[in-house]
Order: sequence, then structure tokens, then C-alpha cells
Amino acid sequence: MKKLNDQRLQVGDIILTSGSNKVSKAVRRATNSDISHAMVYVQHSSIIDATAEGVHSNNIQRIFFEDDAAVVVLRSRLPLGEGVTRKITDFARAATGTEYSKSEAVAVVARKMRRAGSRKQFCSRLAAQAYAFGGISLVADPEYCSPEDLRKSEHLVEVGDVLLPASAEEIAFWGARTDVLKLMADTTNAVLKAARRRSDKIQSLNDINNYLLAHPEEDQHFRRAYEKSGYLTAWQVEYAKSRWQYDLDIMRDLANAEPNGRASMEEYCRQLLADTEGGRRFEINHQEYRKLAIVTELTTFQVLAELYGHLAVLHRKRVEAARRWLAEASMLDPD
Repeated sequence: MKKLNDQRLQVGDIILTSGSNKVSKAVRRATNSDISHAMVYVQHSSIIDATAEGVHSNNIQRIFFEDDAAVVVLRSRLPLGEGVTRKITDFARAATGTEYSKSEAVAVVARKMRRAGSRKQFCSRLAAQAYAFGGISLVADPEYCSPEDLRKSEHLVEVGDVLLPASAEEIAFWGARTDVLKLMADTTNAVLKAARRRSDKIQSLNDINNYLLAHPEEDQHFRRAYEKSGYLTAWQVEYAKSRWQYDLDIMRDLANAEPNGRASMEEYCRQLLADTEGGRRFEINHQEYRKLAIVTELTTFQVLAELYGHLAVLHRKRVEAARRWLAEASMLDPD
């Protein structure tokens, strides 16, 4: 089995893969390609893609490939710049929860494109539209394109040495851990399922905000949807299994428990401090929902403001713990 080498990836990269299922084989056969799926790398170890469950994020540490699977990483031929990269990743994140469009994905494979695409997503459309939002036209038609079309884009180049061997122990470790991102995807889908009972035009969580502004009388329905789905409390699962990230004493114990423990802890701390996206998104969401709650007095916006405010505080605590651990480590090992 193989895994992606996160040290070789950059935010904004497009990851193309293949699979052994019937859909993957059909896509590869129809497009005369060895790849059938596209993902956008949006944050350290994090991708966003569109599957049958909709648009959601995933951790590449949980993604393993068969030895004969094709895996290709594409990167912009020219440096993207922070502003463009942020537009690409913001577009992909904003699509979270959007429904998958099997019919339009099939239309691409069959080369039977419609004149105007829907707001639903499939993997290569999401990647192409994210880049288009950043001002880069990867393909002639970002609404209807295949993974192979992305691969042939003159704006992208292939990155080498992107795979590492994956041990059986590593695969077993991640298989035994609670998949918090899967939990978040399930709760998001539950919220949107309830939302779409009010309007079939709702695709993403942002659409709920716009709908509520136009229909404030639906406040109770949407607040209950968030509460019943578990969306407001899913963070507790991650917090319970990762208490060490907030406690310097536990971090010390973990770092000293194994021969390579200190090096692993140092890598975690440095990666956390280098990754500003998580904290930025929590802060932005907190501020926006707080403004909406004040202006509208809607309880849905109030509970969301409280959620993201709490997540922002937790993130700051993680960052502070990481900084303290690195500072302490540098004093113990000045070389």
C-alpha cells in the first residue's frame, strides 16, 4: 500500500487518483486515462473533493492506495501567490455539503455536456471551478471537464516523488481511530437534508444563511436542524481524543515515551504553527455569525457564533501549547 508524502504537497495542488471500483474503471475507459478522481489540497494533510456523499474534506493520512494505483499531483506552472491560493481553497471549502451530480459527471464521460451546469458538484468540476474563482482557467469549460482534462492543462505541471510506502501498522492505526471528518460530513449532510426540505435551492451551508435572511420565520427549524444533527457538538469527539494538544505536561510525557517521540512532537508543533488556515477560518466564521446574530437576533446565528467562537479559543490554546513546547525543547537542546 502507498500514501501521499505531505512534505511534497503544497496548498492548491490538485491530486488525481484512480480506484478499483466500477465507476472508476468506466471513467478511465471513457477518457482513455489511468486516473478517474480529482481532489484539491487545501491545508496541511487536508483535501476537499466531491464524492457520492457530496463535497467534504478528508485527511490524506487516512487515504491509502493500492501499489498499482495511479496517483498524480498537479501544481500551477507559475507561483499562485497567497491571494489566489486563498481564493481557490475558500471556493472549495464554501462548497462543503454541496450535493454530488452523478448525471453531470456521466455527461462528461459520455461527452454529452449540457449548455449550463447546475450548482451541484463532481470532482473535476470542483477543482476547475475553484481555480477559475482564483482567476485561472485550467480547461476550456470548468463546468464540464474530466480529471484527464485537468491533467492535460497547460497551466499545470506534474510533481514528482509524491508517494511513500504505507505500513500495515499505520493503516491499522488510522482505521482504529474515530474519523472526525467523516462525523462532520455526516452532521453537515443531516443539516442540509433538513434545510432542503424548506428549499431545494439550498446546496451549501452558506445558502442556509442567505435563506434565513430572507425567511427569518424559519429560524427555529434551522436551529433545531443544527442541534439534532450533532453539528454543534462534533468538536467534542476530536477534543476528547486529542486532549494532549492542549496540555503541556501530556505533550512532554508523549514526547518522552518513544525513541522518536520528541522528533514527532516537534514536527506536529511546527506544522501547527505554520498552518494559519484553521484558526483564520474559525475567527472569520465567529465574526460573521456574531454580526448576523446581532443584526437579526436569530437564534440559529447565535448558536453558530458560539460554536465558532469556542473553536477559535480552542485553536489558540493548541497554538500556545505548541509554542511553549517548542520553546522548552529549544532550551533543552540548544543545538
